[in-house]
Amino acid sequence: MNEEKINEEEMDKKVRDKPKQFSGTIKRLIRYMSNYAWLFLLVLILASLSAILNAQLPRIMGNITTLIFNGLQTGLQDETGRYLLDFQGIGQTIGVLAGVYALAAVFRYFQQFITARVSQRTVYNLRKDLKEKMGRLPISYFDTHSTGDILSRAINDMDQVANSLGQSLTQLTTSVVQFIAIIVTMLTLSGPLAIIVILMIPLNFLLIGFVAPKAQKQFAERQKNIGELNDYVEEVYTGHSVVKIYNQEEYEKEQFDQLSDDVNTSSWRAEFYAGMMNPLVGFAKDMAYVAVAIVGGFGVLNGSIQIGIVQSFLQYVNQFSQPFRSLANLANTIQITVAATERVFEILDEEEMQEEKGKDFKENTDYEVEFEHVQFGYKEDELLMKDFNLQVRAGEMIAIVGPTGAGKTTLINLLERFYDIDGGVIRYRGEDIRNIDREDLRDDFAMVLQDTWLFEGTIWDNLKYGAGDVSDEQILEAAKAANVHDFVASLPEGYQTVLTELGSNISQGQRQLITIARAFLRNPEVLILDEATSSVDTRTEMLIQRAMNKLLEGRTSFVVAHRLSTIRDADKIVVMVDGDSMEQGNHEELLAEDGIYADLYHAQFA
Repeated sequence: MNEEKINEEEMDKKVRDKPKQFSGTIKRLIRYMSNYAWLFLLVLILASLSAILNAQLPRIMGNITTLIFNGLQTGLQDETGRYLLDFQGIGQTIGVLAGVYALAAVFRYFQQFITARVSQRTVYNLRKDLKEKMGRLPISYFDTHSTGDILSRAINDMDQVANSLGQSLTQLTTSVVQFIAIIVTMLTLSGPLAIIVILMIPLNFLLIGFVAPKAQKQFAERQKNIGELNDYVEEVYTGHSVVKIYNQEEYEKEQFDQLSDDVNTSSWRAEFYAGMMNPLVGFAKDMAYVAVAIVGGFGVLNGSIQIGIVQSFLQYVNQFSQPFRSLANLANTIQITVAATERVFEILDEEEMQEEKGKDFKENTDYEVEFEHVQFGYKEDELLMKDFNLQVRAGEMIAIVGPTGAGKTTLINLLERFYDIDGGVIRYRGEDIRNIDREDLRDDFAMVLQDTWLFEGTIWDNLKYGAGDVSDEQILEAAKAANVHDFVASLPEGYQTVLTELGSNISQGQRQLITIARAFLRNPEVLILDEATSSVDTRTEMLIQRAMNKLLEGRTSFVVAHRLSTIRDADKIVVMVDGDSMEQGNHEELLAEDGIYADLYHAQFA
């Protein structure tokens, strides 16, 4: 990372200092679900019906037990010695029991089906907003955030939200309604026994309230550590050849082990606190179970409570603990989901590129591009450019040279509106570029960079990328003009050859030629070449140079170059030092001045 990027440590501190608000994140996630409020209401109704029916099952089973017990207690028998039980009543009760089971299952099925739809549509909208936000973020955001961390938020954290949201909705609605239904049913059966079971509530909430915040903190730490590990893995595997060249396998292994240990430690702590919840809830349930058995047993003996009611309450103790167990497990899931959601919202809350309006249109200008007293800095209190001026006529080739860190790439970034200036004005055909939409401005520009970017796909698809509606004939013409056709014809699959990631199965020079052909298809008004031949051999450079010369014909161009031999024919050479133009002129003029350019030139060709 060079001097043209914002201080990464300051940005990281800003991100770390952002407040983490559990309730705020939950409310914001609920707002994403508000578009499906009627479906969510239907889920609540179905969950309520299912929970109410499930709450009646112990009562019905208790009635069966009471009927059998009362029949046995009378001692009446027929002539064969069988007890005279109310088999008709028992059969009817069993039929009701089967019907309740069936209805509860149907309601539960539709509840889960609709919940899955609500959660998936919600996550779809969240993914869509994140994708659109990425397109509105300034280049400075990507300069100051690692690729691995961004990918972790966009993929791992988003997957965590998608996988957990449906489960959380189902468990939450079912648990809450079941909790209420069981309390109401128990109170109608026996007040004393109901009070014993209800005493579980404060104990459970106390235990969960103590453990849950600690678990949330550790789950958030785990998500952060996973992001750092992903960033490291992406970086090392991308530069694996450098690791091997310098024999740094052992060092990188130690780095990986350290990051893995951090993930393991935070995961262990999170699971430790999460694992405490079920045993604690189970302990409260066991205490209530014993108390109901003792009090209910005495009630049956003195005739104040039917045995079926005691049986029902023993089942209710188990049922009553289920919502707490579900909520305990749900608390763990929610901690993970909220931690992941917060990381996604952090991206959504980042400051977007500002569309500031510039100065009025300049009529009757003789220049296609003008830099007038431009000021710019990557930090507010440190200007890189203090007073940069440059006038470019249509069709001129402008070469930009200077030492590393002089601001050559910054000039290109400002022209493309990757960043906006702090002072002065940049005009394109008389219009302040801040008055032109970034998309409209970039439609007139094309760039060929030193770092070629090709995606995994066929050569043909890479050629037509971003070219819009072009014919096959136009693609072939561009490929021939850029000297791509000759080497592609020698490949077994031709233009249907599938490039691996970043085009690593063809040479650097061939990748560069493809990017030049891609620029041909854009048919730009202004062409930008940023060190396009600096990483290839001399023979390949000649091929690339010939292709670029065809591309430059009749177009305004900006050429950033270290090899001064490639820009001797430029209409104007701009020598930059510390962000400002120190010399301007053509090759002969600058040599005659015997200044900075002359020193650079003689240093290369001494």
